[in-house]
Order: sequence, then C-alpha cells, then structure tokens
Amino acid sequence: MPRDSNTLIAELVGSLEPVKPLSFRRGFALALAAAAVSVLGVAAMFDLRPDLLSGRFEPVFLLASGLFLVLGIAASVTVIVMSRPRVGSDHGGWAWAAAMVALLPVAATLVTFGRGGSVLGHDELLYGAECLALGSSYSVLVFAVLVWWLRKGAPTSPERAGLLTGIAAGCFGIFAFSLHCRYDDIVHIGLWHSAVVVVAATAGRALVPRLVRW
Repeated sequence: MPRDSNTLIAELVGSLEPVKPLSFRRGFALALAAAAVSVLGVAAMFDLRPDLLSGRFEPVFLLASGLFLVLGIAASVTVIVMSRPRVGSDHGGWAWAAAMVALLPVAATLVTFGRGGSVLGHDELLYGAECLALGSSYSVLVFAVLVWWLRKGAPTSPERAGLLTGIAAGCFGIFAFSLHCRYDDIVHIGLWHSAVVVVAATAGRALVPRLVRW
C-alpha cells in the first residue's frame, strides 16, 4: 500500500542524530602536532646538523627545507578543507607551492648533466637511498593523522585528497629528516629529498581513496 511521503520521510530521518561539524583549527593543529612529533623523533634518534646548533645555516638547506615546509602546510590545509566539502571551496592554493618545490629536481637534473654525472657516486647513492627510506618513514605519522581526519569527513574527491595527503606527509617527513641530513648539495636535495614527496604522493593516491570511501 502507498504510504504518505511525509510519514516516509519522518521514518527515514527519525533515527538521525546531529553531528558536530569538523573543526578546521583542530584538524590543522593535529597535522602540525604530528609533524612536530616527527621532528622530535629525528632529534631524539639522530644528531642534528652542526649548522643548526651553531646558528650558521647553509642557504641551500634553508631554501629547500623552507619550500618543503611551505608545501607541507599548504597541502595539509587543503586536505583538511576537503574533508568538509562545500560549494565554492578553492582547492588549488597548494599548486603554487608545488610548482616552487618542483624547481628543486629540475635544478638537480641540470646540475647533474653539467657535472657529467660525477655527483652520483657510490657513497652519494647510498646516502641518498638512506634519506629516501628514513624521510619516507618519518612521513607515516602525518599520513595516518590526515587519513584519520578524512575518514571523519566526507571528501568529494578521494583521489585528489589522497594525492595531497601523500604530498603533505612526504614534505613534513623529509623536512624533519633534513634537520639531520648532512648534504647541502642541490643534486642530493633535488633528487633524493624530492623523491620522498613523490613516493608518499604516489602511495597516498593509491591507498587513501580505498580508506575514505563513504
């Protein structure tokens, strides 16, 4: 028998309960706290760079670390905003920071060809692989926090949210480990440090959409 539409609607919504909106400040604070824990982890497990302790910073280190930090912040902000979809939201601000960070591997490639590939010796490759592995490991906590936050929300583009989750996590991870890394060469930073972001972004794009479906 047909039922009155008002009665049907009342039955559908009768068991619903109000949900507290996600707080942008809380999400951003959690992301920064996870990044801070990663930094403290590097400080506890490794020796910090001598120039950090002496206050005499290398320009390449400052520039590269600053770019990774800015992109990590921009990407994490975008992820948190994407967890609360609404009409008119702009999710493209991170792209400018990403374009600046992309200059690092471009510069590294040009310098490598200019030096005839001599900068890619055995020791450099081994240490580069160590930076890639440890930088990636220090991105896991931020990655987990952002995924947890996305699961609390309702991102309308899980693929993009996953990509940005990986970018944010990778940037914070390599920023943390760069406080220990002894290399200031643009080739090492542009290739190996940037590779951490690429690996994390690839993992985020592949894994996060499966974890935040709603």
